[in-house]
Amino acid sequence: MLSLEAVMLLPVLALLMLSLFEVAAVMRDVLVLHEAARSGARVAATTSGVEPVVHAARAAAPELEIAVEVTPSVRRAGDQVTVVVHAQRRVGPLNHRFRAQAIARVEPAVGSMPRRPTP
Repeated sequence: MLSLEAVMLLPVLALLMLSLFEVAAVMRDVLVLHEAARSGARVAATTSGVEPVVHAARAAAPELEIAVEVTPSVRRAGDQVTVVVHAQRRVGPLNHRFRAQAIARVEPAVGSMPRRPTP
């Protein structure tokens, strides 16, 4: 048989456990969002255009509905490109908006590397 103290404590413990699971899920989403921004920045550093960057970021976070911003959209070798990823998550009665950002240096294209003179 359960004592009165145990009966009163069980709902509090259940609520505490649910809260811990929710915090863990939010932290996981934040980590996934940062990975999506890093993946987008890697692709932005090696390709041109915005669509491959958006595709790579969304592929890195398939369980989240994310919005991706790439600045600048037209890049040259040596430019700095910024990828910002936004997502929303409902935590209880509140909507939280999360943001992750990654910055990369645009790499020179493989075909445009200067050739070394042959001796």
